[in-house]
Amino acid sequence: MWIRRTLAIPFIILFFLLFLVVLVITHTNCTFSNPGFYNDQLRQADMYNFLYDEALPAALDEIETDDSSDFQIDIAAIKDNLVAAAREILPPDWLQEHIESATETLIPYILGDTDSFTYTVEFKDRVETAAGVIKDDILGGEPFNTLYEEAISQAADKVLENLDEMPYSLTFDRAEIESFLRAVADKGWIVSETSKAIDAVMPYLTGDAEHFTVTLNLYDRIDPVAAAAIDLLSRQETYHYLVDEIIVPIVLENIGSSADLSYGITLSQAEIASVVEQTLTQSWIQECLEELINAIADYVKSESAGIRIVVTLSDVKAEALAVLTEMADGKLEAEFYSLPVCNAAQFFQATQNLPPGSIPSCRLTGMSYHAFLTQFNINVAALVQQKVGNQIPGQWVYTDADLRELLGEEDADFLEQARDKVTNGWTFTEADLLDELDSEAERTLADVRNYTSNGYTLTETDLRDAIGENDSDLDDFDNVRHNINTARTWLWTLWLIPLAFLIIIVFLCGRNWASRAVWGLAVLFFTALIIYICIAATFALAAEPRLEEGAFDLSQYEGVSAVMAEKGNELVHSVADSFVSGLKHTALYFIIGSVVLLFGLLVRQVMLPRTKTTPPQAPS
Repeated sequence: MWIRRTLAIPFIILFFLLFLVVLVITHTNCTFSNPGFYNDQLRQADMYNFLYDEALPAALDEIETDDSSDFQIDIAAIKDNLVAAAREILPPDWLQEHIESATETLIPYILGDTDSFTYTVEFKDRVETAAGVIKDDILGGEPFNTLYEEAISQAADKVLENLDEMPYSLTFDRAEIESFLRAVADKGWIVSETSKAIDAVMPYLTGDAEHFTVTLNLYDRIDPVAAAAIDLLSRQETYHYLVDEIIVPIVLENIGSSADLSYGITLSQAEIASVVEQTLTQSWIQECLEELINAIADYVKSESAGIRIVVTLSDVKAEALAVLTEMADGKLEAEFYSLPVCNAAQFFQATQNLPPGSIPSCRLTGMSYHAFLTQFNINVAALVQQKVGNQIPGQWVYTDADLRELLGEEDADFLEQARDKVTNGWTFTEADLLDELDSEAERTLADVRNYTSNGYTLTETDLRDAIGENDSDLDDFDNVRHNINTARTWLWTLWLIPLAFLIIIVFLCGRNWASRAVWGLAVLFFTALIIYICIAATFALAAEPRLEEGAFDLSQYEGVSAVMAEKGNELVHSVADSFVSGLKHTALYFIIGSVVLLFGLLVRQVMLPRTKTTPPQAPS
């Protein structure tokens, strides 16, 4: 017997090794082929909340606005709002439901348990929710307020940078420009029009409609813009520009470099311009500017068939001529008193044969300037009226033709297009959208509409198309699936090998069926116990410290990569811990089972002799 039991030792060792290998293989199959294992790990890691609590905020922190863009978005200022919106559009529970459904659908197919699968995700309700979130939480909340103020500030910077491109020098401060921009792009108007656009496009995106029309109401913006423009341009620079560059040139258009009034009197163009400018008050110019801007606004709104502004210059002209007459009179008087004094004979001689429009070479002793004017019938006011007044128009007319000329040939159609857009609204339809897209983008849009309307469906055909177009690739994939399925189907047969060794052990070590059962259960007990101890010790002493260090070196990552690497370390640790815990529990089940059976066998052995020695009771 001792020889037989000695011969059983190698079999016991082999049984231990085979039992350990089969146990690990079986547990590996039960663990990693089970979709529930992956779903449990994601739940334990709180992965679905992690995406919104850590991953998405870290990703938003890494977003860098394109420096070439005219509008730089400060993501940090609205990060919390964007995360909250994303959580509302795709709630963690929704993500969990669909990811778990995906694992339960795909893994059986990959393992060869099924030959087909269909996985569908419905997006229509999520798209509709997204529209509501954008309108209520983004446009109607703090995020849009922040974006709006950022846009106004950046647009004001652009205007300040490009002031030198204006037709005349303007000095604006930031507050003035921002006030004008707020009037042009009113926040409430933007929110209202954007919400209407979303409502118009949504049925098209969800497949409930084949067409959409977005109409932007521009008509109501013209009057506020005109008022803001008047307010912004009511400044000294505008006054000087209108006077110096527009009105004075019109006044002097028919006057040469100077006006010769005869009698040696000349009014230079500069003198005339100076007088005209003095008579053009800023309030008068302001009235003209307001009239011009309001007329253009009415024309753009199609409330008038054309632009015709008549600026009456008669009052300004009369005032200017009065000043010029006084100036010319002063010049003539100075010229008269600069003449040398002469007696009557000399004066008579000087006035003989005097050409018209000339003055004598001397003045008579005691003659006054007024007497001089009377004697020579000189009317300075009439001279000024003839030489200057008759050349100055009594009115200035500005028409839409002048406006078109100002816009230039390149923008010749701009005015009519603007009138059409303002009158009928700016419209954008699905046809306009498709015209803007290339063929690839158009196919993408069609796919998006299909997915939104009918949901995104993935089948084994789609997966096989993604794996490869070659039959050899698909054959290899199918062979792998088939081999995995076959191996898993016959995996239970591996237990026959350690079972065969256990049978050999019990026959070598036991004398009878009872002792053989004890030997078998004892070997199983100690094998499971040693495996349990080895697994626990190996994990605690070797694997656990390595897992604590992490599978990913966090020093090599930053930003969202570091956040994901840290969560990856957590997942690896959790998976390893769950796998080892499963092995330990399985070994523990064998320990408990063998102990229970041994105890039951012991009880049976104790109770059996008593049963045999108890005499039967005689019937009464």
